[in-house]
Amino acid sequence: MSSRLQTDPHAPIEETYCLHDLDEDLPQPVNNRTDREAFDVWKKAAQGLARGHEAITNASRDELRKALVDLDALFRSAPGSIHKAYRNLTERRIEKARETFTDSIGDGHLSWSLSEETPELAALRMGGLIREIDRVLAERRSHWPMAPSEWHFEQLGCWFIPRQGVSALRPARRGQAYSKRGTLFHRILPTLIQGYPVHVVDTRTLHSAARNASKWKMGACLFKALKLNPEFISVEDDKRFTVASIEAPSAGEAIAVQIGQALRENCIAVVWPELTVPPDLRERIIKLIRERDVADELEPPEILIPGTWHEAGDHGIVNRARIYDGYGEERLTYDKIAPYADDDWGTENIIAGDRICVLATEGALIGVAICLDFCDVCETPFIDLDVDVMLVPSMGNDRTMQGHQTTAAQVEVRFGTRTFVVQHPTHTAFSDGRLGTILPLLKEPNLVPALQLGQKTVWTAYNWALDT
Repeated sequence: MSSRLQTDPHAPIEETYCLHDLDEDLPQPVNNRTDREAFDVWKKAAQGLARGHEAITNASRDELRKALVDLDALFRSAPGSIHKAYRNLTERRIEKARETFTDSIGDGHLSWSLSEETPELAALRMGGLIREIDRVLAERRSHWPMAPSEWHFEQLGCWFIPRQGVSALRPARRGQAYSKRGTLFHRILPTLIQGYPVHVVDTRTLHSAARNASKWKMGACLFKALKLNPEFISVEDDKRFTVASIEAPSAGEAIAVQIGQALRENCIAVVWPELTVPPDLRERIIKLIRERDVADELEPPEILIPGTWHEAGDHGIVNRARIYDGYGEERLTYDKIAPYADDDWGTENIIAGDRICVLATEGALIGVAICLDFCDVCETPFIDLDVDVMLVPSMGNDRTMQGHQTTAAQVEVRFGTRTFVVQHPTHTAFSDGRLGTILPLLKEPNLVPALQLGQKTVWTAYNWALDT
């Protein structure tokens, strides 16, 4: 059975194609010595964690949180035999395993053990335990409220965030990895990925369409006849550039159309390409969103990213995206991590950014990257970032978009992340009159040819693609 069929949201429920009932599934042994040794080492670590949990007989919220974080980290560090076994587990089996812990976890006891289990039985038992702690914490949120200020679990080096909106509704099914369905009610993000601190900002705006992915729309904003005016310097015989200004005669008219359409179409997010929105144009965009007619009941977007620009940072020039909520309030800034370089313009003369940014909106966890940060041609930390959506302002050629499609496919398979790239083309082989190249929110983003990704208008809204 293909992985595509197993993860199709419209496929029959998994019990219709399971070959064995719960009691008939035979645990698979470890296949070789290397796997067996790795499994034994991991099992000893699990047994050590279990001994530490034995003394907990009246678990508090924070003790359950810590237990879930530790168990999640343990499972993620498991050898391949555990992860392969977990993929093969049906949801019915995981839920039955979870139910064996209901009484003990519900009473505040954290007693559990692993003995001579095969990888399959270890994955099943650990998976069930993790699910039950996850469920109890969610069930008791009204008694144990968790403010956004408490999401950062500093002592354990992670963010512990309740799932909501798109994230909470994401279906779990057989064939999915632990990273997609291990916990159903909470998201655990590391505070450090590949050396980059992860910064999470709460920016919920109570957007009415945010909880239903079928209603999601995202707006891609482009400009006609756009020309970039670079400035060049030489640093140790290396040509460097920054963009000093742009020429876009119809930009003012375009942003009025774009903001008006974003409101009318109830868009969740609105994105302009990299290095196409200088500060004066950005201020006009924010002025339009702030001065909209609040009496007309049109909801503002949750997020606006008016492109990026080269501006002065604390230690030098940065390529910075300023992210706003739908009321025109700046929520955070994100500086590009990976400078661009080519033979014509040389190297982008910027100081690299030093953090990863995530927005926790009403509907999802949303990450932000700029062009090459997300492209597969560089080592990207975003391949390890478990979010629901990535928003990527970009500028580049057809190969750049292919790189985005590759990374987007990788994070979708791993986490279920959807990616939205809005790219201004520097060069393109297509003579179709496109103003930009857009990667919409596709389930299989690398299967769509670049020919079909062109946008010929200054504004287009893209739906959350449920089937592709």
